[in-house]
Amino acid sequence: MKLRINLALLLATPFVLVAILAGSYLVRWIGVLIVGIILLAFILEEAELPYISRRREQKRRRKEDFERLAEVIRMAKKGSVARQILFDSILEIYEILEEDREKAKAKVRELKITGSGSKFLEDLEKSLEIVEAEVNEGRKGS
Repeated sequence: MKLRINLALLLATPFVLVAILAGSYLVRWIGVLIVGIILLAFILEEAELPYISRRREQKRRRKEDFERLAEVIRMAKKGSVARQILFDSILEIYEILEEDREKAKAKVRELKITGSGSKFLEDLEKSLEIVEAEVNEGRKGS
């Protein structure tokens, strides 16, 4: 790289001198433009972008929706954030079925999934059965 900098300076030096010492205004500007073009060419030649292989991304194993949901349910046994994610998912189902968002929220509140540990899983299972029944009823009505 040091050689390239020296080469750029060597090529640009005569034009810099012309730009400084020339008596004519036009000759000075032509010298400045030539120096600018030479330096720009060297800068652009040095700018190399590394090639990034996309195969690394494809090799990573991605979680399926089922695995993600199972992980959220496992976390929901202990944490309120994961429970909120489950409530939001159920709310999305009801929003698809209902025209009014407030009705959908009311139905989700009626489910009342409470408790922790195995009690939480039992409540979740019951509420999902209710949701499934309402989805099937909504399909028959449509």
